[in-house]
Amino acid sequence: MLYAFLLSGRSTKQFFRLARERANERYRRKRAIERLVDLDYIQKEDERLSITENGRDALGESVDKTLKLLSTKKWDGKWRIAAFDIPEQYAALRDRVRALLKQAGFEKLQNSVWVFPHECEELVQLIKGQSRLSKYILYGVLEKIEDEARLKKLFKI
Repeated sequence: MLYAFLLSGRSTKQFFRLARERANERYRRKRAIERLVDLDYIQKEDERLSITENGRDALGESVDKTLKLLSTKKWDGKWRIAAFDIPEQYAALRDRVRALLKQAGFEKLQNSVWVFPHECEELVQLIKGQSRLSKYILYGVLEKIEDEARLKKLFKI
């Protein structure tokens, strides 16, 4: 039965689809790292990546810009959600992500789920730029959320 399955066209098609998806993911990750190295946001030493001073500055500017949105921009009625599930082996990075979100003005909705009322995808993408974290952080836009009145009060909307 296994032999018949492996010889069927359907399994071959699924195999090539999965292989293509994995190759595309590796290529996108590689290009993202190359762009960050070209911008001098990170440096690569062998297999290890570290953030440069320019990278810290860019992240700090993005945090400040995001925080400034709370007082200057009119709310568009949509909530931005940043959710992360970072493994224990990256606990220090997880704590840093949490600190950056707090510093940028995000409010904790639940454990590892943070909410913000204005466009902040740039900040989340910079945080995800740390290649080890990109697969553990999700960004989304919601039009409606439970307990919205509490959130409006928190953000003074």
